[in-house]
Amino acid sequence: MLPEEKARVKIDKQLRNAGWDIVSRNEYLPNSTVAVKEALMVGNTESDYLLFIEGKAIAVIEAKREENPLGDEVKKQVENYAVSPQAWYALWFEKLIPLVYMANGNKIYFKNMLNQNSRYEELSKMHSPKKMLQIVQKKSEYGALPLLEKRGLRDCQYKAELEFEESLKHGKKKNLAVLATGSGKTYLACLASYRLLNYTSTRRILFLVDRNNLARQTEIEFSLFDKTEKQQKMGVLYSINRLKKETDIKSDIVISTIQKLFAVLTGQAIQDGNEDVEDEIIKNDEEKDSNDIIELGDNLQLPSDYFQFIIVDECHRSIYGKWKKVLDYFSSATVLGLTATPTPEAYAFFNNNIIEQYTYDDSVVDGVNVPPRIYRIITDITAHVGTIERGSKVGETAKRTGKFETHTVQTTVEYGSVELDRSVVNKNQIKEVLMAYKRAIYEDLYPEREKKWEYIPKTLIFAKDDNHATEIVDIAKEVFKTEFDNDELPENFVQKITYSAGNSNVLIRDLRTEKDFRIAVTVTLVATGTDIKPLEVVLFMKDVHSDVLYTQMKGRGCRVISDDKLKEVTPNADTKECYYIVDAVGVTESEKHIPKPSLGSGSNKHLSLEHVLERLAHNELSDDNLILLRDYCSTINRRYEESVLFGRHLDYFVTNYGFTPRKLANDITSALVEGTLMEYVSPSHDNTARRALVYCLIGNLQARNKLLEMQRGYMIESDDKDQVLYAGFSKESAKTYIENFEKYLEEHKDDIEALRIIYNSEDTIITHDMLMELRDRLLSESRQYGVYQIWKNYKLLDEQGDVEILDGKANVNVLTNLIQIVRYAYKKNQKLTSLINGYAQRFSLYCGRAQRVLTEDQKDIMKQIAEYIINDGAISAMELNETDTELWKRAVKSFGGVTLASEIQTLAKFILKVTNYK
Repeated sequence: MLPEEKARVKIDKQLRNAGWDIVSRNEYLPNSTVAVKEALMVGNTESDYLLFIEGKAIAVIEAKREENPLGDEVKKQVENYAVSPQAWYALWFEKLIPLVYMANGNKIYFKNMLNQNSRYEELSKMHSPKKMLQIVQKKSEYGALPLLEKRGLRDCQYKAELEFEESLKHGKKKNLAVLATGSGKTYLACLASYRLLNYTSTRRILFLVDRNNLARQTEIEFSLFDKTEKQQKMGVLYSINRLKKETDIKSDIVISTIQKLFAVLTGQAIQDGNEDVEDEIIKNDEEKDSNDIIELGDNLQLPSDYFQFIIVDECHRSIYGKWKKVLDYFSSATVLGLTATPTPEAYAFFNNNIIEQYTYDDSVVDGVNVPPRIYRIITDITAHVGTIERGSKVGETAKRTGKFETHTVQTTVEYGSVELDRSVVNKNQIKEVLMAYKRAIYEDLYPEREKKWEYIPKTLIFAKDDNHATEIVDIAKEVFKTEFDNDELPENFVQKITYSAGNSNVLIRDLRTEKDFRIAVTVTLVATGTDIKPLEVVLFMKDVHSDVLYTQMKGRGCRVISDDKLKEVTPNADTKECYYIVDAVGVTESEKHIPKPSLGSGSNKHLSLEHVLERLAHNELSDDNLILLRDYCSTINRRYEESVLFGRHLDYFVTNYGFTPRKLANDITSALVEGTLMEYVSPSHDNTARRALVYCLIGNLQARNKLLEMQRGYMIESDDKDQVLYAGFSKESAKTYIENFEKYLEEHKDDIEALRIIYNSEDTIITHDMLMELRDRLLSESRQYGVYQIWKNYKLLDEQGDVEILDGKANVNVLTNLIQIVRYAYKKNQKLTSLINGYAQRFSLYCGRAQRVLTEDQKDIMKQIAEYIINDGAISAMELNETDTELWKRAVKSFGGVTLASEIQTLAKFILKVTNYK
């Protein structure tokens, strides 16, 4: 390398460290912030580097070899370039490139040509685009953004940030990043936020989350982010706060749910309540089919340009249709949407401007996530119906108060999966499912693991509601305690993570890190966004019809975790190569829908019934509140007049309070339509007519409490017997798995040596190295292509008894099983059996060959060598020496070197080439 070239290598590095991308003349793109090499100057000369910000020349660098002292001659040369730029270059100053630099790889000298009296000063490092703009006192919207360093970023994050910044430069305000669960969406948000705050005019950022528990997680990640100029944590550089009180809105980075943002925007107080309860309410609201749109009103407390950058996490949520006007209000802000599961609504909102699309399959191939396997449990009741016979005495519990009473059923009632665990609890059904799951853990899912019940795989169970979750926890304790001494289950073995269970953050942390917490039961608090890498099983006892929500829920188990980290919390585990979806309700088979955008009625339905009643009691008798009460009453009345099980509660209401909820709803509608009510002004004004309209309910505390009780609903306990009809892996997923596996074998039958030999029935022994190559190639294609997984899927599809059961403990890691799998896949063998079966007989045939007799010592030597072959494939005498030197010495002494090599080859043929051709 020439001296000039060596200097250029160092200068290039100095420029890149300062945030400059370096391109040649023919690689320059319009409006770039780059350093152009050998840029054409006046007089057909070339400057070594000409630096542009936002397409305008701002600096010129003259580069010399290291020995060059960078004296007057170099100064004259570089300053001449500065005052005579090409006429077709865009400039920050007329006929002047303001900043000049001289560099030789060791030293950098700089001069500001705007200051006539300035002298050259030595720099310790090259100036960044941001610094140069400061020196010349110019501003550029995005020109100061430095070169993005790829180190420490996943490919999808790097590409997303590059495309995001390019999109901004083209004036696109809305940007959508579709990134698979676990691929680092929040880290991308941190990166984008830091670069905009530090290098652009962005002053304040809003990060919208859809759950409070995700806001807590996000606040931590933003505060600890340190991919900054001096590796300082972002929490040191900027104020980062969750929106918990009104003053938090002044932070540099505000993290909030859209509900709390709405409260501050419209001048309402932020409710200081249980955030887990709030999350449950938000989740339930989201799952309802509602056409309501939130209206902002006129008295807004924040200017529309208050935020310059808004990040919408989980932006697929249909709830953003309902709250869309809140987002639309901040119309001048740049918006970045993040989701793993985009909906048509999300695509429409972001104008189909997709800056990155990184799918779940991509993430599995890249080793970011692990693939799922489906295990199905079907009971008689979930497949058909349960029955409560006429005349049966049943126990009924009010969900709101917990009040329990018994009564006699007047009509025979059949209930199916929809009613099960929502209005009818069948403890026998729950127990049958949990017993089936318990049996499957060490028999079907993890047969290779040591059976330690205190370390069953970390499991997340989705329940239908909080009452259902409580029943599951209680029954799980009964089911699993029998595996422990004195029937004493570890205290934290199974726990709820719901709004009623205490601090969800602590519980989620414990599920991640504590060995004794093995089963978590949740409804919604762990459904989306929560990162629990050691989780290996997701058990659905709740059906889900939203495709987006289902994808999010099952995605809780897909995260990759290192073997060491997994063993810290699950000591009997070796690795996490997949996760299991245990389906007890048909969730993997039920029809899914994509949520549709809301098309509003303009109502303000975000108050609970309890809050509506409280406000009405305080004389806040506005049209909005009356409409809310009307809607609640109408819905409750409809539920109970159609219910065979619970209709008696409507009868009780009418008998004791003299009206039906529907009559009150009709009266409100009539009054509003006919305009008989005086206009509502405030609670302090005369609202006599309005109060009289609803006084039958608002003035009767017992009626109010009964209505609230009816809204929450009731649970009937049924002792109807149930039984498991099927517990096993999903045949549909197994079929797809085998089709993909055999497709891979077909595509690579020529370029993987072991496959070529088997496919072509070549008379060649398959060696240990060949099997290692085949194993590694399969696992690089899919982490699920391990011997045990392949064998298990073939067994699941086996209807003729052609596939034997593979011993999950003794036989699972035997490499020669790959030979048999490939023979079976290529239809060379009729049956899939392990070579270990019949191995003793084949060894006897080898020993009994004619024309030579083996001594007992030789038989013992060859038997030990045969054990290596049957497990790992054919080996040579040299490989035997490397593997077991003492055995090799015995063999050489007994057979001699030449004979030993021949005997090992012969033995391998007997052991490995046994087939059962059609």
